[in-house]
Amino acid sequence: MLFSRIEVLLRLVMSQVDAALVRDFREAWSSELADRVDAVMSALLSATGARAVGWWRRVGEELEQISFQAIADMPEEVRIGFMSATGRVAMSRVELGCVRAASELQPVVAREDAVQRGLTGSASWLTRFGASQSLALPIIRDDHAVGVLAIATAEVFDENSPIWRTMTAIVAGLVSVPYHDR
Repeated sequence: MLFSRIEVLLRLVMSQVDAALVRDFREAWSSELADRVDAVMSALLSATGARAVGWWRRVGEELEQISFQAIADMPEEVRIGFMSATGRVAMSRVELGCVRAASELQPVVAREDAVQRGLTGSASWLTRFGASQSLALPIIRDDHAVGVLAIATAEVFDENSPIWRTMTAIVAGLVSVPYHDR
């Protein structure tokens, strides 16, 4: 009985966190203010306990990174290396989870087996992040990806986890927000 009450309270708290994150992401996506985008990404990092989070928008045949946030203890050379390597990525680079998600218009999960699944780029970054898994979700409008939201975590999670639900709620909230291919 006590466990079920705690579970109900935890779900209530997470749904309130999800609603606030969705609202904040919608505002950031439409405003395009770098400080606002970084603030909501930091909030996502904190709320999920992730190792790193990234957000890209599609510009023609490339993904352009609009924010990358990582935990404080991530080495600076790893942060800078990732931002440099993924700041602007051709849609042909399907070895990266963010690009594959945008290309295939579906979630892409990378784990330790990422190399065997053709995600060699994601596998190398997981190791450097100290992460066990990443999830990249496309932001889809009119059957085209207009962006991607991604997360890397130390823990492995599935579609029923709070992390997955939070990410899908954010992406669903972004679909109707005005967006312009730059």
